[in-house]
Amino acid sequence: ERDGSVYFKIASFPEYGRLARLDFAGMQVGASGSDADEYDKDNVRDFVLWKAWKPADGDIAWTGQRFGKGRPGWHIECSCMSMKYLGPTLDLHAGGIDLVFPHHENEIAQSEAF
Repeated sequence: ERDGSVYFKIASFPEYGRLARLDFAGMQVGASGSDADEYDKDNVRDFVLWKAWKPADGDIAWTGQRFGKGRPGWHIECSCMSMKYLGPTLDLHAGGIDLVFPHHENEIAQSEAF
């Protein structure tokens, strides 16, 4: 947790990258030329589970019982809904190839780590 936001540390999940066949040894932060990230976190590859509210967010927020005012990360809603309505094991998740990384990779990590 940092400044009210909660992040998933991918280093804590050894299987991270398996679906997308990622080779972290050959990756360099910022090599694509894009901004690494706007969030203050330990590792640029970590992803947000709960994003703390900022005034620029306006009315887009919920008051979380544990982490305060903010909103869920982009990947968490899929994991929560599928676990609630389909159970803890899901063998098929639809989506385009463009979602394999990072979306499906992040969903696998947070769901299996849960």
